[in-house]
Amino acid sequence: MKKIIDVARYEYTHHVTKRRFWIALLGIPVGFLLIMGLSVLFSFMSFDRTPVGYIDQANLITQPQEVPENLGLFNDFIELIPYTDAETARADVEDGVIQGYVVIPLGYQSTYQVTYFSDKQPSSDVTGTINLLLRDNLLLQEQIPNLERIEAGSTVALESSDGSQTSDGTGWYRIIVPLLVGILYFILVMSSSGYLLQSLVEEKQNRTMEIMITSVTPNQLMIGKIIGNLGVGFTQILVWVLIIAVGLLFFKDKLPFLSDMNLSGGFVFISLALLVLSFVVVAGIFAIIGAIMSTMEEAQSVNSMVVLPIMLPFYFFQTFFTNPNGVIPKIFSYFPLSAPLSLSLRMAFTSVPAWEIVLVFLIQIVSIVLVFRLSGIAFRRGLLEYNKRLKLRDLFVKEVSHG
Repeated sequence: MKKIIDVARYEYTHHVTKRRFWIALLGIPVGFLLIMGLSVLFSFMSFDRTPVGYIDQANLITQPQEVPENLGLFNDFIELIPYTDAETARADVEDGVIQGYVVIPLGYQSTYQVTYFSDKQPSSDVTGTINLLLRDNLLLQEQIPNLERIEAGSTVALESSDGSQTSDGTGWYRIIVPLLVGILYFILVMSSSGYLLQSLVEEKQNRTMEIMITSVTPNQLMIGKIIGNLGVGFTQILVWVLIIAVGLLFFKDKLPFLSDMNLSGGFVFISLALLVLSFVVVAGIFAIIGAIMSTMEEAQSVNSMVVLPIMLPFYFFQTFFTNPNGVIPKIFSYFPLSAPLSLSLRMAFTSVPAWEIVLVFLIQIVSIVLVFRLSGIAFRRGLLEYNKRLKLRDLFVKEVSHG
């Protein structure tokens, strides 16, 4: 056990202490935040917040526009200013005080038509703000019981045809969890897989393995390398989670929808636990690839075969949305590489039976045992065969014949 820990420690420090690791680690969230910040900045700069005037000739506006106390980061607001005459409103348009003004004519309720005066075409935000003011004041004149509840809409509850699975139909924010899990999983695999592959292939080419193999067994060396690589991956997860937590804490007041989120602890735990287990499986697969390939170019060419199944649930997103308990979502949930995103998506759209969740975890654990065993076999059979690539098919054939 001590030798495994020593190998894992070396593998971990070998990567984490390098400058390129931290550049890549911090570069991903910084780049994402930069892109998002530029998008928000361009949106902010393109949005015209200049007030709009209105002249109420129909004496319709009895309830003025409500000005929100706290505006969120992504909430835009256009103030509507009442005017009594067109001359004053026109002068303010020319001076840039307002971007335009709308006239609500006498007899509006028979035509429902208004006239907007401005030198430029009104944006959808302007017309939407005007229509909202008119609608709210028109509804004040109507005696409609439970108006506020009617406008809120109905809650659609979901239930399977046999009545065994139900969902309250609320909690749109639950989709955030599988999306974050999918993105984090993809970035984690893409960024950390190269470390293990590069380490194995380089040590195989420069014959460092010959020295290491004299003090540890093949299984100890391979398991230690996988554990060390997992430590590198979990370091990335921890740093990114801390950055996200700090960002959410900082922007909490600017993102009002965050206060409405009420995520189930079990839902989040299952999604993250599957992410960790699946990443262990992926690390074992990359260890096998690194052991049987003779060059880094060959190893990288096989990467796409591992990454593709991880992203398959995104390509079948519509199937998860319309039929989360269908054949395809279930198959993806049972497959180790696509399980984290698939099961998380299903749990976001419906209620998944407990036995099925347990089965998915069991499959993950069995897969971990198998890839660890196979990685040790691959190491013994192919790691010391320089300039020669061991075929995966031959690996199984030889293992059976030697058994």
